[in-house]
Amino acid sequence: MIDLPGVSVIRGALSRVPPRLVAPGERERRAAIVMILRPTDAGPEALFVRRAEVVGDPWSGHMALPGGHRDPGDTDLIDTARRETLEEVGVPLERADFLGRLDDIHPLGRGLPSIVVSPFVAWRAVSHEVRTNHEVQYHHWIPLATLADPAARSELTWNRHGEKRVFPSIVFAGDTIWGLTHRVVINFLEILGEEPSP
Repeated sequence: MIDLPGVSVIRGALSRVPPRLVAPGERERRAAIVMILRPTDAGPEALFVRRAEVVGDPWSGHMALPGGHRDPGDTDLIDTARRETLEEVGVPLERADFLGRLDDIHPLGRGLPSIVVSPFVAWRAVSHEVRTNHEVQYHHWIPLATLADPAARSELTWNRHGEKRVFPSIVFAGDTIWGLTHRVVINFLEILGEEPSP
């Protein structure tokens, strides 16, 4: 069971493990997502959203972290994460709220866009009301202890383009975290020492 680290422990762990970064190609879009953590009496919780159902979106209806595509006006990917978070869930993040960065993800697969996703971790010491926009169906604050709990682990079978694949997952309140978002969560737990390294 996770020992419920505080902000200083999480910041220190992230600073000791440099993220694996993917150099962008000319045809690839960039995106940034952020795992927002907040303190509670029972330990930190992370904000997850269920994406709206959108035709043509390969991540339609998935559990995800707030974020989205980089705009030309964004200074950097932290600005992308801040802007998208404010748009999607109404939570304002300052640059000082960001604790570190996780491994870039370059999802590969038939039907997936050419994109590099950069995940960040931020800490919101002051609670702020979550106000979702049209891109989000609803949200959950999920305890880190639950994300690390083996009892919450499961598998999801996915059929796409005639191929059947099984993915590791985490189940919370009837929702399943899998795929790209699951990879981000596991990367974070590995850095905290709450997940065996692959």
